[in-house]
Order: sequence, then structure tokens, then C-alpha cells
Amino acid sequence: MANIKIKLKEISDIVNFHFYYSQYQHIGWPRSSRNVSTVITIYTTNDLIEKNLEILMLIKMYLNFEILKTTLKPQSFIPD
Repeated sequence: MANIKIKLKEISDIVNFHFYYSQYQHIGWPRSSRNVSTVITIYTTNDLIEKNLEILMLIKMYLNFEILKTTLKPQSFIPD
């Protein structure tokens, strides 16, 4: 499954990010990391990566975060 990993600048923005992204919940599944709470991984499909990046740029107008990594290849693992 393709994914995008982001890191929020402020821990207080976690709830706000999930609220903004939930407006587009049909394009991916965001999951916060157990170990680093400001890191969020969005699981999606290869064909929706570009759409997710567009949505993230819209959300970036309201929240401060950086995109750490985008993975297009299929992966077999259990997300934390």
C-alpha cells in the first residue's frame, strides 16, 4: 500500500490535522505513530498519491508540517 509520512511542527495540531483530512477521508487513512505522536502516516493507493499531495498542500495553508517521505511501492507490514 502506498503511503505518505508527515511530521507536524506542533503536537497540538494533531487533532486539527485529523479534522481537516477527514473532509477528504475517501482518499486515504491517516494513522498517528505510537512512538512519535507528531508523525502521521497516510495510507492510500498508488493512483491517489497525487490527489493526497494536493490535499496536503491545501491543509498546509492552515497547519505547519513537513512531508517526510512518499512511498509508492507496495509494502507488507502492520502499521503501528
